[in-house]
Amino acid sequence: MRAPDEDRTSVAGAAIDAPDAPAPGRRERNKRDKQGRILAAAEDLFAERGYALVTTQDIADRADVAAGTLFRYAASKPELLLMVFNAEWRRALSATRHDAPASAARLAPTDAIMALLRPLLTSAALNPENTAYYQREILWGEPTGAYRVEALELVDGLEASIATLLSGYGTETPGGSERLRPGVDAALAARSIFSLLHLALIRCGLGREPMESLPDSLRAEIDLVLHGIVESVPARPVGP
Repeated sequence: MRAPDEDRTSVAGAAIDAPDAPAPGRRERNKRDKQGRILAAAEDLFAERGYALVTTQDIADRADVAAGTLFRYAASKPELLLMVFNAEWRRALSATRHDAPASAARLAPTDAIMALLRPLLTSAALNPENTAYYQREILWGEPTGAYRVEALELVDGLEASIATLLSGYGTETPGGSERLRPGVDAALAARSIFSLLHLALIRCGLGREPMESLPDSLRAEIDLVLHGIVESVPARPVGP
């Protein structure tokens, strides 16, 4: 779960430097160095021991910063977890988001969505328990926490990517074997699909389903959302 060093020095997902930005001063470099060390320490300790067995003091010690300094960068242990997983999910999403429209042109809808989600499933498989804690914090974390706000923005981005992919199967798209029904709200469908992913990750984190079976079960659930579970049947004739 270790992130590249350049991804560990951003605060709440902010880019380090714009291409033409002036070089940061010593104060800013020190802040970024501490942020990077805290992110690295939290990421490594959560991976090594699991979220429940790590304390904020452990992270401060590993990052070689005072506890008070740690809390200037992340206000709580849950925020530290959100910081770590946001970086992981951001990398996974950036690796696939730009391919979504192209995937829709090549693959059936269920396969295209699974291709979009697969990096997230791979990331989650590294530590299902920590992933379940992350999903819980997305739902119930501190409303004003910077990293929870960022996590919700990542959810919005993922849903938008799924909606964009689904829109590629427009009702007027020629060729292919599947396309959206007229009147289908792609954004609503995307929200439903993220809900499936969210609950599936929690289910695996709680030990209700082995992580190795998740791709197949999630594919089946997405297929149900896309194709439905009922069909129209002819009405029986009324009368003698």
